[in-house]
Amino acid sequence: MKRPTFFQKRLLLLPALVCAASLSSVAHVQDLVLPPQPAPPPIVYIPEDARTGLLSARDNKARTRLSLELAEARLVRAEEQTNLKQFNAAAAELGVYQALFEDALEHLHRTSDGGSRARDLFKRLEQTLHKHAARIEAMRRTTPGEFSGNIRTLLKLVRDLRTEALEAFYSDTVLSQNRSDPTNSSKPDST
Repeated sequence: MKRPTFFQKRLLLLPALVCAASLSSVAHVQDLVLPPQPAPPPIVYIPEDARTGLLSARDNKARTRLSLELAEARLVRAEEQTNLKQFNAAAAELGVYQALFEDALEHLHRTSDGGSRARDLFKRLEQTLHKHAARIEAMRRTTPGEFSGNIRTLLKLVRDLRTEALEAFYSDTVLSQNRSDPTNSSKPDST
């Protein structure tokens, strides 16, 4: 058997060097770190069993009470999931929480007659949202950046829903001012 010559050794070494060079560039590409992407927004829906319970409520008071109980349960679950660092599951619970409150307000707007009972229900919703806002803010503070954007969006929505409930509470006693009205009486007299 013939011993390989110097040039034959180099020829065998060349493919090994090419292969090593290509693998090192692949390894270099894998070292690139992409910035973290924000989590997708949670799906806002009411589960079928909750929807069935809401539809079977006998009146607005019972339906509102059930909505508040279901929303409270979802918020407690979301807090537990956040403490366990399961942020996707917490976001899913907050999506159901959001849907329950939106549905409760929409139902009250649709069925209320403007009486004192409807105002009491709107006030109850507003008070509950006020209490929940602090708890949601506490969850946001312990949530990593890629998930906290969704919680910030929920906080803004909770504030908007609370404002909507308050406006419905005072809808027949407070007149809104039209800023484009030239006869606006809020301007001081120039006499």
